[in-house]
Amino acid sequence: MIHDPVSCDQIFSEFTFADIRNANPPAQRGVYVLQVKRRGSPIPEMVQQAEAIIQRLQWPMAEKKMLSRIHRLEKIGECPLIYIGSAGTQGDSKNTLHGRYQEFAGRHTIMFPLWALLYFGWDLEYGWKVEQAPNIAEASLKQMYKAQHNGVLPALVQR
Repeated sequence: MIHDPVSCDQIFSEFTFADIRNANPPAQRGVYVLQVKRRGSPIPEMVQQAEAIIQRLQWPMAEKKMLSRIHRLEKIGECPLIYIGSAGTQGDSKNTLHGRYQEFAGRHTIMFPLWALLYFGWDLEYGWKVEQAPNIAEASLKQMYKAQHNGVLPALVQR
């Protein structure tokens, strides 16, 4: 299916977007997305070079985890939106949009693909929207996204 940027953009029109390298999201609950602002190196080249670097670690446990995430890059298509997530889904959660943003540097499930995209010259944006029920908002956004993309979630989303 060909991506309809107008429809997809409307889904996220109420989000605030900033460059991934210097975003300053609030310390509140909400939903967030990552989108491509400008493409860099071709994906096959990125994956191949990232694989070579990761395999040099000679640490099978780390290789398995990193490579499974790096191969998610191969799903990036025409749509600029590549991830949808939420922060603060539990009533007593201390996680926030700002906290999730900080996790990209050290423990988020997509940190390896994110690092690869940045390393290979891609410009990315972090977008967010404050929500009191982020789990419900995330599920709704994913459903709307899937409706516009032939039932498929964004490239870096597994579930």
